[in-house]
Amino acid sequence: MMNRFRKWLYKPKDNVLNIINQIMDECIPQDRAPRDFCVKFPEEIRHDNLAGQLWFGAECLAAGSIIMNRELESMAMRPLAKELTRSLEDVRGALRDQALRDLNTYTEKMREALRHFDVLFAEFELSYVSAMVPVKSPREYYVQQEVIVLFCETVERNGKGVLKFTWNCSGP
Repeated sequence: MMNRFRKWLYKPKDNVLNIINQIMDECIPQDRAPRDFCVKFPEEIRHDNLAGQLWFGAECLAAGSIIMNRELESMAMRPLAKELTRSLEDVRGALRDQALRDLNTYTEKMREALRHFDVLFAEFELSYVSAMVPVKSPREYYVQQEVIVLFCETVERNGKGVLKFTWNCSGP
């Protein structure tokens, strides 16, 4: 029953955010905030209504709530949550204004509002999910990718005979 209530609660938020994402894909495709970190999220976190839950979480944090008994993380994220909710209202206002004008042209004000919102949402998404589950920072993820590349290059060179390893598995 509670799961159905959550889906009902987040559905309108998901619809709004999906529409905003579609507009951003069309309006600022090269200026989108990177979201490579999402691949690190556990499978149970990555679902269709995550964006709606994040919006709800941002509203709750902005209003002073504490997420899941994590007072320090909540206090640290509160300014970002307030800025995100403010930015979302700016985007919604810009979209309302745009709807009353030419629908085929995007004003610079709207583009800037979308860019700002996209960056804040990506930052909040990483912060919020990281508070809930262990997630590597973007820097840690980058370093891990570098180690993988170096390992692959080393194995490839070894396959070409550049490096020679001698394994002694028989012991001393």
